[in-house]
Amino acid sequence: MASNTPNLGLLKKDPMTDGNETFNIETMLNENWDKIDTAVGQVREGLENVNVDIPDASLTEKGIVQLSSATNGTRENVAATEKAVKAAYDEALAGKQLGVEQKANVVAALNSIGVSASTSETWAQLVAKMAGVIRATGNANPADVLAGKTFSNASGNGLTGTMPNRGAGGSVIPGTINQTKAEGYYSSAITILGDPNLIPGNIRAGVNIFGINGELVEGKRTFSVSGVQVVSSGPVVYDVGFRPGVLMYLHKYEDIPGKISNLTRVVGFYMPNGSFYTASGPSSVGVSEFFGNSVSIYMSATQPGIRENTYDILVYER
Repeated sequence: MASNTPNLGLLKKDPMTDGNETFNIETMLNENWDKIDTAVGQVREGLENVNVDIPDASLTEKGIVQLSSATNGTRENVAATEKAVKAAYDEALAGKQLGVEQKANVVAALNSIGVSASTSETWAQLVAKMAGVIRATGNANPADVLAGKTFSNASGNGLTGTMPNRGAGGSVIPGTINQTKAEGYYSSAITILGDPNLIPGNIRAGVNIFGINGELVEGKRTFSVSGVQVVSSGPVVYDVGFRPGVLMYLHKYEDIPGKISNLTRVVGFYMPNGSFYTASGPSSVGVSEFFGNSVSIYMSATQPGIRENTYDILVYER
């Protein structure tokens, strides 16, 4: 049995009941097409009066959005394409892998300086351990540290010193040439020996030794001594340190009990011809000989009343 559609009223035939009817082109086709055409015309006319304004999308509004494959932009009004998402994913994966590798390096570095660490720890835990590591400071260089000793400074760790170890400092005896102590470390003080005789009076005038100007005027040397000689006690020998030439003898003697006499005389000297002269007198004091760097004096008992001599000797260099 024939029927009509609910919206446009188009004629429909039932194949079971109307199958034997003759197909009517006017009712089955033409009238149906006219109804469709009329309905489409009405829709088009209605659409022409509709004004639809779709805005651009934003973070707060729905709307039209542009696609973008950029992965380094900062815009908030575009949408990422599959290509952009893939690129960002690859970068994140590479960063994750690098982070794993760097964590292993950080853990190894901490363990190498005695700080216990593991890759199973979080970065926050590792950062806290790194912050607790005391950083080396200082400006010592290898040349400032003993050879074989290790140290650290502000620029590096595990540095090795190069300064030679010279052992004990010892003593330096001044001589006629410069003496140089090798550069390096000495475990004890270095003593530069001095001499109490290093004084201006022992240095010839015009000569400077270690900053000390000499004041000694060169000339003949002298020797002086005082003593007491008993009669017939034998000669007294003095080593004067040089070849004697002239001997002055100042003596006091007792020739009369209670009477003291004084006498100064030259008792011996070398003559210009090289012969030696000795003198004697009331005191019976004489020079027995000059030999080498010594002078021998005596007092005999030939003079009555003389018992002892108190004397001062002055010897001049020959």
